[in-house]
Amino acid sequence: MKRFALMAAGAVLVAACQSETEPARTTDPVEPANAAEATLSGEACLDIGDRAYFFWMQPRSAEPGDKIALFPYWTDMPGAYNDLPPGCLDELSVYPEGAATFSREEDGLAIATISEDVEAGTRVRLDGTYRGHGLSGQVEVFRAADNPLVGTWRQDGENCPANSAIQELVFTGGGDFSVTWTPFEVYKDYWGSYTYDAVTGTIHLDVESGNQIPEDIVPDGTVVLSDDALSFETLSFGTPRQAEGVCTGSFPK
Repeated sequence: MKRFALMAAGAVLVAACQSETEPARTTDPVEPANAAEATLSGEACLDIGDRAYFFWMQPRSAEPGDKIALFPYWTDMPGAYNDLPPGCLDELSVYPEGAATFSREEDGLAIATISEDVEAGTRVRLDGTYRGHGLSGQVEVFRAADNPLVGTWRQDGENCPANSAIQELVFTGGGDFSVTWTPFEVYKDYWGSYTYDAVTGTIHLDVESGNQIPEDIVPDGTVVLSDDALSFETLSFGTPRQAEGVCTGSFPK
């Protein structure tokens, strides 16, 4: 289960990377003789040394058939990340075997395509190397038809008390959630796991930890989905300390 804390890679603390929100390129990919092999080498691939290397830190959600751009990054301090030439990414692999295929774009950027037959609930690990240093990223496979909550939502606070609208409500395909009123880097107000029944619309939050956990959270309720918004009946995410009341506004798409 995610804890939304800084994670260690070797002896180096690593902050979550914003690359997980970056879409794959839309140009037609080219496939070299082996898409798992680097297209760049030598001086084109900077020698960064013994650092922490990664695609993204927190597992990201994807559906079968989704294409994911594999941007490589490195860091040597919490809260910072630095990009690397995508064509230097080498030795691409996936676990479980066959859960994804790889292709390359003209600039060498690797694209992982989640296989159509991967079952929802599967956790896929994408691996690669940069000058012999391993890096990876995990993907939680889901199907939107079964769980339309997955994604990042922002609350409409037009008729709410000042500073009470949630700026980031995240539901993952792996069953985790987080609530953030004032996003800053990797900061989250509180987080935990959730269960959702698509047939009845019932939802339950299991709050696990956080930096700010309101005392008036109501963890059970019903999800109401429309073509243009997400809202909740009974369930309440609580009142943050910087606000005078709770916001009950919907979350537009």
